[in-house]
Amino acid sequence: MNKLLLLFFVLIGSTIWAQEGIKPLNSNPALIYPELKRSAMQVGTPESGKTSTVPIQLPFVEDFYYATLSNYPAMIKWEDSLVYVNPGFPIAPPSIGVATFDGLNKFGYPYEPDYTNLAESRAADTLTSRDINLYQSGNQFLQASDSIGFSFYYQARGNGEPPEVGDSLILDFYRPGDGVWLNRVWFAKGNTNPNTNDTAFKRTFIWLADTALLKTNFKFRFRNKATTSGNFDHWHLDYVYLNKNRSMLGDTTYNDLTFAHVPSSFLKDYSAMPYQQYNAGDMAQKNSVRIKNNGAQAINMSYENRFYDKSGNQIHAYSGGANGNLLPFKPNGYSQFAPHQNPAFNYTFSALSDSADFTIKHFLYRSQGTSSDFLLDNDTIYQKQIFRNYYAYDDGGAEGGYYVNGANANIALRFTINKDDDLRAVRIYFDPASALTTVQQLSKFRICVWSNNGGYPGSLIYRDSLMYPKYSDSIFKAIPQYSLTSLVKLNAGQTYFIGIQQSVASGIVIGFDRNQDYHQNLYYNLGNGWTPSQIKGSLMVHPVLGEFIPSPASLNETSNKQQLQVNVFPNPVNESVHLRFENNTRRTVSLYNAFGQLLKEYSGTTPTVLFNTLDLDPGVYLLSIKEGTLAPVLRKIIVQH
Repeated sequence: MNKLLLLFFVLIGSTIWAQEGIKPLNSNPALIYPELKRSAMQVGTPESGKTSTVPIQLPFVEDFYYATLSNYPAMIKWEDSLVYVNPGFPIAPPSIGVATFDGLNKFGYPYEPDYTNLAESRAADTLTSRDINLYQSGNQFLQASDSIGFSFYYQARGNGEPPEVGDSLILDFYRPGDGVWLNRVWFAKGNTNPNTNDTAFKRTFIWLADTALLKTNFKFRFRNKATTSGNFDHWHLDYVYLNKNRSMLGDTTYNDLTFAHVPSSFLKDYSAMPYQQYNAGDMAQKNSVRIKNNGAQAINMSYENRFYDKSGNQIHAYSGGANGNLLPFKPNGYSQFAPHQNPAFNYTFSALSDSADFTIKHFLYRSQGTSSDFLLDNDTIYQKQIFRNYYAYDDGGAEGGYYVNGANANIALRFTINKDDDLRAVRIYFDPASALTTVQQLSKFRICVWSNNGGYPGSLIYRDSLMYPKYSDSIFKAIPQYSLTSLVKLNAGQTYFIGIQQSVASGIVIGFDRNQDYHQNLYYNLGNGWTPSQIKGSLMVHPVLGEFIPSPASLNETSNKQQLQVNVFPNPVNESVHLRFENNTRRTVSLYNAFGQLLKEYSGTTPTVLFNTLDLDPGVYLLSIKEGTLAPVLRKIIVQH
């Protein structure tokens, strides 16, 4: 099914099609709303934030192990940051973290936010290495006979949307000898059958025998062609390796011990929950950890984890001991040694009096006497366990969008309350570009609460007034929150179902996490009774209880200052964008493109500023507004002609 037909089926909303379904999002919530990032962003990596003009020395190795710390490529290795580094989109990657190529820019919005090119593939993401020294390695001057080989692994689709035959992933080499790019030294096309699941990572190996490449400033780049109006046509890249003295046939396994995915939540029933609702019974007795041996021989290794509070103090330690017989991943799979695969969790957080984030460090190491590890960096990953004022099943990432067909259809998630509390709001991630403007105008919904009836939603307890989906235009903004007209009293020991009633027949698309499977708590009703969801994953709907807690992601170093007031309209914009201020104070307004290049700038005191946008290509742009000592304001605008 091509994307035009997919969009048609979603928009017509006829019940002759699937009652519930998953479709590609047209955005990336993890990039739009930094608060959704559950990993330990403050921990840093050996490569985070660093850059260098000195050519990289062989070997060049990249497996994007820092995907739980940053969603962008490490600046010390890469020139650009258009791809999405993440642990969620791939299926069974060689090691944790991949670079995902799609149709979105670095801010998580479409390169071309329109629906006129759904059947057309255009240039999208690019990932370009920094200069690499292929002229000299140590004291050796490199020759074509030195067996210089370049390899990588790639996967089409994974947990994302399949690239069609017109889409492609492309590799180019820069030839410093004559200052040109050798385009398409390798490429792969999408599948002629877009519904085909692709769960395998394929290996590619290329010799570098051209002496014009063997210079101090060699580099390479990956790029893709995709539908650039949404989160479409996914390719996932891993294990990029460039070195001398390689073998195409013999150099196929790596003596590498690694994690494959982020471990599961340390909460038994949720990925996050309100701190005031937490009790000891909510902790999982064990969680799931996927450990791989990418080598060809069994190895002896150990697994441990450490818990740290928000001040960095260690509060818990676990040792899974050694396993003297971790077999190679192919064909044996992940570690099945119980203390490593499902480490017991016998720690209980003390009663939480306030919101709290805990950092968990997971790490592997080989026993003494075993051979060295090909890549030590992927032996350590970081995870967050958070307690704020809301419940969540998802992990903060959305690999698809969930919808049900039918006007006035209901969607509900199950939650059990430990202590008397008030439901004051619901946080929902609606896909901001998931429908045509005329459909968006009809996409009204009501927040609803139902009682429990034998594990199914029962009688309607509360139904709020009609609301419209909200979309962020600010860099430092949390996921949209919809406050209730009146508080809903929730009683201790009771189970409730919280969700929405939609108005539009084609459904309102809500972010859906494909990695955390809590689908047993998701139900929908098209008017003829409640039906349990059959789609594995978690819906991004977060009930907010108790008192308001400001999101850490909404604060920056200037958050203690008064922020200037500005109205930016329209957005999306066609011919011109207007900025209206409340005073005549001198200010500077700068307009940047997705690459951070300054395009237009105004400095003056007029209360209204206008930028013509007819000369801009469709896409996402950034307005930076500075006024005196007030906190700067950043606004995203979408240009579409």
